[in-house]
Amino acid sequence: MADDIRTLKMYMEPISVYAGADFDNGQTIPSTGPFSLTSPARIGDTNAGMNAWVWEQLTMTPPTSNDYNGGVAFAAYNEQRIDLTGYLQLGAAVAPMGSASQRASVPQLPSRWDVRFTGYNLTYMRDYTIWSVEPLTEEDRDLLYASPVTRQGATPNMPSIFGASGSMSTTQMLSSQTRYYVADGNLGGRVGWLRELFNQQGGMGETAASPHIYVTRVIAGQISTPSANEIASATGTAASSVAWSVDRFFISWPSSWEILNVGVIEPDELEYLTYMQRSVLAPQGR
Repeated sequence: MADDIRTLKMYMEPISVYAGADFDNGQTIPSTGPFSLTSPARIGDTNAGMNAWVWEQLTMTPPTSNDYNGGVAFAAYNEQRIDLTGYLQLGAAVAPMGSASQRASVPQLPSRWDVRFTGYNLTYMRDYTIWSVEPLTEEDRDLLYASPVTRQGATPNMPSIFGASGSMSTTQMLSSQTRYYVADGNLGGRVGWLRELFNQQGGMGETAASPHIYVTRVIAGQISTPSANEIASATGTAASSVAWSVDRFFISWPSSWEILNVGVIEPDELEYLTYMQRSVLAPQGR
């Protein structure tokens, strides 16, 4: 029985990015032409409130008259740390009791405009929240992002997938939320509302003892950009020469409250040392 129940919570800022947004490495998203972000980078100070996110990918291939050409791929993460050294000094451990992600909306990404090309719509987004006692490694994030070759994602405590493995034991990853979104064929790509395809809570619920808990939200996805011919057909007017106009390129995901309920317990000394060792040391050691 837990001696006390606590709720850990962290606010994750929203993102709404258009052409013209600048990054702290000096790059700016263009209004036309190709773009490849030199990562990692954060949104610049001119877009206050969005620079807690670290962008690891943003590549943009402008649309042409070819009906299947053009697109955007992106990946970013937001890592926050909660200090639990007070519990550690008291000899207290935490037992995760489940997590939740509170969102006010669904993400918005543009997609194909013309219904004739609905079957060729490649717009989707992955959205993960990971509660852990160790920060995610680059390999952990890559496992979540997946790739066109492996296709399948994996959480950081899964032992192996296609020769790669996560850095955490089952104790170290306290809880998680996984959401996949796809373009909704019932709505126009100019609106961009996505439809939830998959929702899953993770974590083994094992007791942990650590000076910190990290909550990391990891997002990745891609966009099918409407071609010049498709826009002309859908609007009845000549296509604009500005490839990344505001109705053809935007990346917008909502803010969230990430919440983890934990039971605080005071085990005997041997149990506590066991929890601490399992929480702080990775399977292969650090």
